[in-house]
Amino acid sequence: MSLFTKNPRVDIKASHIDQKLHRAGWMVVAFNTVLVLAVYMDLPETIPTHFNFQGEVDGYGHKSTLWVIPILSAVLHLFMGLVVMKLKPWLMNYPVKVTEENAPKLYPLALRMLAVMNFCFVIGFLITTGIILLKLKGWVDTLEVKLLIALWVFNGFLPLYYAYRMVVVARKEV
Repeated sequence: MSLFTKNPRVDIKASHIDQKLHRAGWMVVAFNTVLVLAVYMDLPETIPTHFNFQGEVDGYGHKSTLWVIPILSAVLHLFMGLVVMKLKPWLMNYPVKVTEENAPKLYPLALRMLAVMNFCFVIGFLITTGIILLKLKGWVDTLEVKLLIALWVFNGFLPLYYAYRMVVVARKEV
């Protein structure tokens, strides 16, 4: 599909569920920030900052690098939230041809995809913070880190799930 395809202009707003996901995401971001704030003074100067695919620590950094996670989470959540709440869905690209008939079903699906991805990302950031802190205490092993990596891979596949759902919607309209 061309980036400049003219899709039908059907005014769709973020649903009540999308708005709840956005608010819940802010609560997760706040909890992540409070968590880092609560433990920061007790952290050693050097903390694990990266894990390989075997779940082993392969990067270390100053404890201040832990602040990157809640800050990045907040910035991403802010901008993705603005996209979900303010973007006109006809400006987005779709894996199918958007028509007057299927637009009222495709547009809410696209906004839901962004809202779910946004929420899953902030959850992923919170779990990343938790795994780092638990790894410092020796309370998690490589299995938990592998599960964290699997969570981030799952987040990457969310758009494929929604693209499939959009294809199904478009086929039903034909």
